[in-house]
Amino acid sequence: MKCTVGKELLLTHLQKVCNIVSRRPVLPILSNVRIEAEDNILNLKATDLEITIRTELRADVEYSGVTTLPAKSLLALVSKLNGDKVEIDCGDNHHATIKCGSAEFLLKGLDPVDFPDDPLFESKRKIRLTQLELGRMIDYVSYAVSQDSSRKTLQGILFSVKSSILTTAATDGKRLAFVEKEVEESSGDGDIILPSRNALELRRLLGEEGTSELEISERYIRVRFSDTLLYSKLVEGSYPNFRQIIPSNFQKEVELPRNAVQQALELVAVPQTEVADGVKLTLHRNKLELYTQNSSIGEGRDVVDINYGYEDEISLNFNIAFLLDPFRYTDKENFRMKIIDPTFPVALEDGTGFLYVVMPLRKK
Repeated sequence: MKCTVGKELLLTHLQKVCNIVSRRPVLPILSNVRIEAEDNILNLKATDLEITIRTELRADVEYSGVTTLPAKSLLALVSKLNGDKVEIDCGDNHHATIKCGSAEFLLKGLDPVDFPDDPLFESKRKIRLTQLELGRMIDYVSYAVSQDSSRKTLQGILFSVKSSILTTAATDGKRLAFVEKEVEESSGDGDIILPSRNALELRRLLGEEGTSELEISERYIRVRFSDTLLYSKLVEGSYPNFRQIIPSNFQKEVELPRNAVQQALELVAVPQTEVADGVKLTLHRNKLELYTQNSSIGEGRDVVDINYGYEDEISLNFNIAFLLDPFRYTDKENFRMKIIDPTFPVALEDGTGFLYVVMPLRKK
C-alpha cells in the first residue's frame, strides 16, 4: 500500500476513530487502527469489540493495500507533523514508512487478517433524522444515566420509536430526562438501549449538518452519517416504564428565565464542596430566592425575577448538580417548572418535547 493524503484531513479522521482504542486491550490488534487504501479512498477503522467506527477520506493511492498501525502513536505523530501532505508506504511485513516534509518515521504494524470483522448485521428497523437533532436528543438525556453497575439497563439510553415519534430517555432512579421528536423516516416501532459510553461517542462524532440513519438488528445498532459508520452493541433487557413516575396532578406552574436561573445556580454553588450538596429554592411573589450553606466555608444567596403569581410561597430543596444539568443542555429562553408540593417530584419543560423530572431533597 502506498498513498498520499492531506495531513489535516488525515488528522481529523484519525481523531474520529482513535478515541475508542483502549490502552489495555484484550487483544494486541485492538491497539491498532486498520488502514486500507483502494480506488483513491483511504478507509480507517477501530474497534474495542463493543463499538466499531469506520470512516473514509480521499487520498492519492499509488497502489492499494491494507495494514494495521498503532492507533495512539499514529494519531500523536500526525498531530505533530509539519507539512501539508503525508505519505504512507507499507510493505509486505505490514510496517509503514510515514513521510511528511523533512520528517520520516517507521511504524511497526500487525497483520490485518487478525483485525475483527464488522459485526454480522441484519437490519430489522430503520430511523432517519438529522445529525443535529440526534445530537441534541442525546445531549438532553445523557447526564441522567445511572452510574450503578448493578442496573445495566439504566446505564444506557433508551431509544424508543412509536408512530414515527422517537423518544430518548435516561434515569438513575432519582431523576428522569426524556425528549420526543418526530423523525423523517421510521420503518417500525420498538425499543433499544444504547450503552451510554457508546451514545456519547456517537454524539462526539455527529455534526450540525446532514442526515443520520439508524439501523437496528437483534443485538446491534448501525449508524451512518457523513463519511462515518458506527456499530454498537445494545444493552440486553427491557427499560422500565419511565412514564409512570411522571406526576399528572401538578398544582403550580411557573416560568423560569433559563440563563438567569442557571447563572444564579452556578453562583450560589461556589460555597459548596460536594456535587450532591443542596440548594434551597424559595418562590415568593414574582421572586425566586436561591440559598446554599456550607458549615465550613459559608453561604450564598441570590434572587431572580420571575413571574410567580401565587399568594403562598413555597420552598424546595434540590441536589444542586441535578438541578443544574438540564439548564446546560437547552438553548430555549425559558423553562416551565411544575410543582405539587415540596415532597413530590418537580418537572421542567422547555416546550420542545423535553421533560425533566427530579425529586426534591428531604429536609433534615
